[in-house]
Amino acid sequence: MATTSRIGGTNVTTAAAARWSASMLASFAASQIGGAIMAVVLGAIYVTAFHTQLLQPLNIIASYRYGEPAIYSLHAMGYAWAFAFHLAVCAAWGIVYGLLATSLRVDASKWAPVALGVAIGLASQIVDINLVTPVLMVNLHGHNLWAENVPTWVSWVGHLAFGLGFATFPVMFRSLWLRWSGRGDLLRDDPRIR
Repeated sequence: MATTSRIGGTNVTTAAAARWSASMLASFAASQIGGAIMAVVLGAIYVTAFHTQLLQPLNIIASYRYGEPAIYSLHAMGYAWAFAFHLAVCAAWGIVYGLLATSLRVDASKWAPVALGVAIGLASQIVDINLVTPVLMVNLHGHNLWAENVPTWVSWVGHLAFGLGFATFPVMFRSLWLRWSGRGDLLRDDPRIR
């Protein structure tokens, strides 16, 4: 008689598919939370340290599309575009996080989701701001508006805050995985699902 492998009382195939799906959705949601945290942190820094308006970071993000005039004045659609662009970039990093989190099984550790989030936040600074932005800004506008308007330490702190937003991943992941694998009867920390 053939037996079916089970994880926490659920068929392995079902559990694995549910794990990947839950991981990707939780990663996306965590990336959006991290993006919102980053926006709030940057806004707070600009208000307190530089005495600008709260939305100044969105003005700077909007300069990717609208150029230097966006730094000084921006219309409502410009703010909407800047926030959507910011969250879209965060979502792309959320996909990277989800693929790594599932492959590395970071949910099995208490600190691994946070450590991976910090690594993703710092990688987003290095890739997006240090590598892509200078080339993109110079090609679009002739000079790097981000570097001219965002001190290096502020950019690093903002991206670190983004990475720390992935600390929300484990709670969302566990709840989704249990529900989608047909084990909604178990609590997130049940030892049978380790």
